[in-house]
Amino acid sequence: MAVVVKVVNGKIQEYENDIHKRTYGSNIVAADTDGHIVVAVTAKGKAEEFENGRYKKTYCGNAVNVQVSGTIVAVTTSKGKIQEFENGRYKRTY
Repeated sequence: MAVVVKVVNGKIQEYENDIHKRTYGSNIVAADTDGHIVVAVTAKGKAEEFENGRYKKTYCGNAVNVQVSGTIVAVTTSKGKIQEFENGRYKRTY
């Protein structure tokens, strides 16, 4: 089961096995998934987590990009730093 997300017109489009599954979010500029959760960066610089198309939580401000790998979410900030979160909790900045 391959889950892919892309951002179109400020919304997340989620595909599973090349079939459009759902569209959600607003003012989204970037998104990434690990196949289970989706984390997106909004136009206001917030990193927001979604699961099954539903909003779960906001991670931080000043975000420009995001990467997800299992329970780890890595958010690149506007200052070039990476903030790492594990299971929704802040872990470190580097």
